[in-house]
Amino acid sequence: MSMYALLRSSKHPPTEEQIEDSLAGNLCRCTGYRPIIDAFRVFAKTDDSLYTASPLENANGQAICPSTGKPCSCRNETDVNANESSTLSSVKVYLPCSYNEIDGNSYSEKELIFPPELQLRKFMPLKLNGFNGIRWYRPLKLEQLLYLRSCYPDAKLIIGNSEVGVETKFKNAQYKVMISVTHVPELHTLKVEEHGLHIGSAVRLAQLQKFLKNVIAERGSHETSSCYAILRQLKWFAGTQIRNVASVGGNICTASPISDLNPLWMATGANFQIIDVNNNVRTTAAKDFFLGYRKVDLKADEILLSVILPWTRPYEYVKEFKQAHRREDDIALVNAGMRMHITEAEGNWIVSDVSIVYGGVAAVPLTAAKTEKFLVGKKLDDGLLDETFNLLKEDIPLAENAPGGMVEFRSSLTLSFFFKFFLYVTHEMNNKGLWKVGLDAANMSAIQSYTRPVSIGTQGYESVGQGTAVGQPMVHMSAILQVTGEAEYVDDTPTPPNILHAALVLSKKAHARILSIDDSVAKCSPGFAGLFLSKDVPGSNHIGPIIHDEEVFASDVVTCVGQIIGIVVADTHDNAKAAANKVNIEYSELPAILSISEAVKAGSFHPNTTRCLSNGDVEQCFASNTCDKIIEGEIRVGGQEHFYMEPQCTFVWPVDSGNEIHMISSRRLPRSIRSMSLMLLVFHYQKLFARLSVLVADLVEKKLDQQYLLPRHL
Repeated sequence: MSMYALLRSSKHPPTEEQIEDSLAGNLCRCTGYRPIIDAFRVFAKTDDSLYTASPLENANGQAICPSTGKPCSCRNETDVNANESSTLSSVKVYLPCSYNEIDGNSYSEKELIFPPELQLRKFMPLKLNGFNGIRWYRPLKLEQLLYLRSCYPDAKLIIGNSEVGVETKFKNAQYKVMISVTHVPELHTLKVEEHGLHIGSAVRLAQLQKFLKNVIAERGSHETSSCYAILRQLKWFAGTQIRNVASVGGNICTASPISDLNPLWMATGANFQIIDVNNNVRTTAAKDFFLGYRKVDLKADEILLSVILPWTRPYEYVKEFKQAHRREDDIALVNAGMRMHITEAEGNWIVSDVSIVYGGVAAVPLTAAKTEKFLVGKKLDDGLLDETFNLLKEDIPLAENAPGGMVEFRSSLTLSFFFKFFLYVTHEMNNKGLWKVGLDAANMSAIQSYTRPVSIGTQGYESVGQGTAVGQPMVHMSAILQVTGEAEYVDDTPTPPNILHAALVLSKKAHARILSIDDSVAKCSPGFAGLFLSKDVPGSNHIGPIIHDEEVFASDVVTCVGQIIGIVVADTHDNAKAAANKVNIEYSELPAILSISEAVKAGSFHPNTTRCLSNGDVEQCFASNTCDKIIEGEIRVGGQEHFYMEPQCTFVWPVDSGNEIHMISSRRLPRSIRSMSLMLLVFHYQKLFARLSVLVADLVEKKLDQQYLLPRHL
């Protein structure tokens, strides 16, 4: 879908950089990205030579596709004979075009594109009622939005849902009233004005990117230094899919301490326009808007209307910074926005105005106030750095126990960012002939924007004889079904009436003893059918791949947040999750053991796990002092568990009045699932049948959350 959207919205075949950028938000652990990108390169025809000039040929002289290893038509145009050319010339060619240019009234082609008729629909205000009394509104005018805000001051405003979706799904946040502002035109303003840019709060980040590119191309570079810094930062702001839906105002009002844009709004001197339900508009500086952790200067009857981004002045420079674990699709460890305006006085360049703001170092974006005050009025030269660094250490302190850890590294980043900014400013001045000393080659990389080269990869195949599959690239047995959408997953299985859905009761403590479990509130929850704990397991409560030392339901002590304590069943999955959240568990917290050395000191060992590898009489060998070499020491292995992207879904139903049990699971290894189920249920081996549904990949399942389906009478 990402590639389809890119092709349909482009007037010209996309470049390889655009292809990779559009796919950057897709994470795939089941295979390499090379064949995926290869397929899209061919489809987009970005560089025919990669495929038509392949030197691979089989014994019959047929061209071999570099991706599949099988014969294909990837040949040079010079190899195409005249008959083929005449045939191809008669075929109708569809030129790339944007669906926005198609008139839906006259559209009659069968090509699968976004239905143009939907572009012609007249939007209407919406009011929808959802599960558990939730109400959803979609106003079409600002006055309608303000009226709804006056009626529901606690309502959650929705634009791209990139943050609210996480809050409701994983943090159990509940919003009784939600208001979608996606169709309020006053919030989608993008205007070039005399003193700067007017950016509506509901403008999508992808729209802002395109708008800033046009502004930079049309205006002088001395006016658009802020625009350029924001544009560069947006490149590393999540992936294309998120930028297509996330909004300017949503990112601002979420007030995340690691927001990539908020430090830049503050550093550039941006102002936020805020409107209340009485249509009164006030303006506040971005640097005064963030009050605390995820708290902003917005009253219950106000909304963020727009952002005013001022033009930069001659000799005013703005620069963005971000350091994350990886470049793409990752949150910042530390980010920053910096601005400096310099003026000439008596042959020297003097700092007349400066703004330095860091993100990821405190609950709010932090301004280096002492450093800014010190720099104003100072002569810009190399001697300024040492004292500036000392002040930055005071301005941006990081305690040893600061959230996020890596305190020493993050502290060094705050200094490194300013050093890079100083080099950037002096380099820009040197390019204009205003700075005597240019950057040497060793420091040049500090000011250059990171650019990743286009991915390149090949895969070789051995020539094998006919009639054997050994060494041949084989299509996965479910690949065609998955590509065509015909594959059936657990979710596609028809369910009988009166089905019950299950949700897990999970530990909220890392290490604690369970004192009591109270389900009285959960029992009053709509659709509640039952709660099952360790005491309700008829067979063994212990499972494991090799050693059965892991409890299905924690009975006494929990050893991690998220450990399963019980399972709630209800008439719908939403009701089951709601009831599971109402189960009240009383804990007695135990000390946490966070390292092997702490475990050894506390004598905390897994029982019956001692293993010894020996050959011969080891003790005698050491005692005899006849060994050629004795090596003593300690080895530490920093093994880490995978970050699994494999949520699971299982469907269970009884057959023959409960004499047999059938199950379909999205998990691998149905035999193991069957054997563990038999241990839990004490059921006859021949009366429990388990089969596997189609898997998306080896470690990636279809469902986005854990869900279990159980017939009511099981």
